[in-house]
Amino acid sequence: MNGRRHLLQAAASTLFAPALSAPALLLGRSAGARPADAADFAAAAAGQPLLTPLFGVDDHSGDRDGQARTLGRWPAQLRGRFYRNGPALLQRQGQRYHHWFDGDGMVQQFSIADGRVSHRGRLVRTSKLKAEREAGRFIFSSVGTELPDQPPATGPDSYNTANTNVIAHGGQLLALWEGGSAYAIDPLDLSTRGPVSWRADLAQMPFSAHPKVDAQGHLWNIGSSGRNLIVWHINPAGKLQSVQVTDSPFPGGMVHDLAITASHIVVPLPPLRLGFGEPTGGGPRRFPFVPGEPLRILVMHKDDISRQRIFELPAQLVFHVGNAFETAGGDIVLSYVGAPDASFMDQGAVALMAGRRFEHPPSKLFTAELSMATGRVRRSLLSGTGGPLEFPRMHPARIGLPARWLSLCGAWAHQAERPLEWFHGVQLIDTRSGRVLRYDYGAHAIAEEHIWIPKPRASTELDAWLLGTHFDARRQVTVLNLLDAAHIEDGPIAQAVLPYVMPLGFHGNFTAL
Repeated sequence: MNGRRHLLQAAASTLFAPALSAPALLLGRSAGARPADAADFAAAAAGQPLLTPLFGVDDHSGDRDGQARTLGRWPAQLRGRFYRNGPALLQRQGQRYHHWFDGDGMVQQFSIADGRVSHRGRLVRTSKLKAEREAGRFIFSSVGTELPDQPPATGPDSYNTANTNVIAHGGQLLALWEGGSAYAIDPLDLSTRGPVSWRADLAQMPFSAHPKVDAQGHLWNIGSSGRNLIVWHINPAGKLQSVQVTDSPFPGGMVHDLAITASHIVVPLPPLRLGFGEPTGGGPRRFPFVPGEPLRILVMHKDDISRQRIFELPAQLVFHVGNAFETAGGDIVLSYVGAPDASFMDQGAVALMAGRRFEHPPSKLFTAELSMATGRVRRSLLSGTGGPLEFPRMHPARIGLPARWLSLCGAWAHQAERPLEWFHGVQLIDTRSGRVLRYDYGAHAIAEEHIWIPKPRASTELDAWLLGTHFDARRQVTVLNLLDAAHIEDGPIAQAVLPYVMPLGFHGNFTAL
């Protein structure tokens, strides 16, 4: 026990070192392109109605309450709360963040019952947001924006924007970020309760944004402290079951998502070293791939993460996985979305904040067959739709088990009509045959992540609804959509139209009532 506690303390020390030693956590920008301030973006957005959500909210408009106008037929059996999270406060007093990932998080709640839909949105009151609200300006550097003369940091939560995902587990609603604490949120009024410490000596240890919940209700998550990887196991009651720490096979690299199987945790490690704490000389930091480094797939046994294998693939950027499962022969099949380079993270998300178009190689859906016996890996391209894909989701009861269908957002048309490379539709991909079913919201729309909600007494994967939002640039509103997974090509069976525009978000989850 003492040895394990010492290891955790060592991991914590490496976690705090970058945050305390460097004022800048900066991502790159396009060569020769100056990041936009608020006035620059407003000028770029004039005449480009698709850019409206990237204005974001302010301290006042970050609190939203409204009743949606419903269209179609909302099923009586669908009762619950759909939560979403994403970067929302993007500029303050003329300052504008340079990278889309920087904005302070805003949790949205769509309450669905009796054919009616109401909406509530609240900024997550992190310690960072509170300090900057009091100062009246941004004072802490973020993932992509360097700020001078910032106050001393007390740890990773000084930078924590709580802006990436939101999930209910064990009686708590958690707003999640990449490199610090989960923030507890009141599930009814969305007020912020504060950062979660799973144990006193684990305060501010990174609890990442893509936990997976297995069929027994156990939550598994990862975190990265630079040189170390942390594996969290939270039981169905929301209590810490275990925490394990191991050396990272790619120290300082990006660690974003994970997959689970019945016995293993699968973590993609793209060849992108973040380099936090390194001096910038006052200029932008670029995060291209490290030359010669592969995409690593780290497979660890849940009960003992020192029992592990590392598989190597050609270099790809991986933000999100689809699923993983174990075959009868003991191998692991992983699906993931991969891009051939890091240009979106390095430059594309900067261009978005400036209202500039940036073309980058499209991301695609792949499968990797990992032989646990031999260490060999075989990669296959699964998607063939031509355009980019992202935000893979699947039937929640099939996480870690063989599953046939994945839903993704995609773009496959309207390039000449759209100033930016946003997704405009949702699609289902059959992981066995590669067959694609899809629905196009139109050239005027930006489609966001759609999640699966099993129907009552469902017997097949497609006996489910898909629930997700899109921004309608013609009407300048955010719309909540409900589709029948078995008939996705028919489009929404019901919609709820908000009386305002919400910032574009990343991820979310549904809690049934």
